[in-house]
Amino acid sequence: MPEAERTITSRPPILWKIVLGGVVFAGVFIWISSVLDLGRVWQTFRSANYWLVLASAVPVVASHWMRAVRWKTMLRAVEGLPRLSLHDLFSAVMVGYVANNLVPRSGEVLRPYVLARRYRLSSALVLASVFAERSIDVLQLLFFLACALYLLPEIATHALPQWLIGEGARTLALMVLVFAAIGVLIGFSSAGERIILRIIRVFSVQAAERVHGIFDAFRRGIRVIRHPADAGRILLESLAIWVLYVLPLWIVMAAVPMHAPAKFAWTFWDGCIVLLVVAVATTVAPTPGAIGVVHALVAEAMYRLYQVPIEEAFVFITIAHAINYVTVMLVGAGYVVREGVSLISFFRPGTTLETGLSATGQTSA
Repeated sequence: MPEAERTITSRPPILWKIVLGGVVFAGVFIWISSVLDLGRVWQTFRSANYWLVLASAVPVVASHWMRAVRWKTMLRAVEGLPRLSLHDLFSAVMVGYVANNLVPRSGEVLRPYVLARRYRLSSALVLASVFAERSIDVLQLLFFLACALYLLPEIATHALPQWLIGEGARTLALMVLVFAAIGVLIGFSSAGERIILRIIRVFSVQAAERVHGIFDAFRRGIRVIRHPADAGRILLESLAIWVLYVLPLWIVMAAVPMHAPAKFAWTFWDGCIVLLVVAVATTVAPTPGAIGVVHALVAEAMYRLYQVPIEEAFVFITIAHAINYVTVMLVGAGYVVREGVSLISFFRPGTTLETGLSATGQTSA
């Protein structure tokens, strides 16, 4: 692997994320203590059907498996790649989700590196495929959110606080602009590359040649979203991922006793609405795994939309979030060991991905 590609840093601004996450979590804890009837919370926890809760772990794992399936579909459009094992792709996905649960969005860097190292691929190429994949996720979220706000305007007035709608819209819009700028300047044109290389060449011709190789690999990886033959399949697999995201919420809705006035039964569409709240909250949350932010916002949304007692709504989202979080950590832990990843080293300030991962990840087990 070229040396230039081994220096992709894994030095996220961890300190400010920990501080900000701690402040948010403390605020949510104060909210829980001051607003909720803790006796009713405990009674609702005791009344939940935990066999049904455990069953919701199946679609949680299936959603991540489907993400690996879609990733494989996108990567097979890239010329020159070896035959990639779906199990290896799933392994990299799970390692990435474990990292995300510890430090938000860190897994988007770790996941492609794990796969690139296993197959001795260009890190830039695989990173670009994750970039393209996330672009699809953002566009889909924007589309679903726009449809929901148009068809069900009460979501805007009751489910989501106005500040959250504004903050979520700004964050998503910024992500779209960044993705579009990178895609146009690097993935679909040579203008950005020429400007950057011209600047680098002033200082080092050798460095400019290495960066040119990275740009070329990135361009190959990002163009998976332009492959017409796989466009329909990618769309269907993307929809399947969202359906599998809804199913655990819907199952836990049935598992937790929630008393909503005139609410006959929880439907799949109710799960879709809650998922939108979860998705927007996760987008703006500064805490690992969106802990605290998702709990407060979903509980408040269910209280406003369905008149569910806020204690019962809080128990619902706490259990739904916990089963997702714990399932990812338990399943992902095995793949962290399989890939030989040292997460402690990875999150240590000043550590690069090359030194933050041990050399035991090249097996095919």
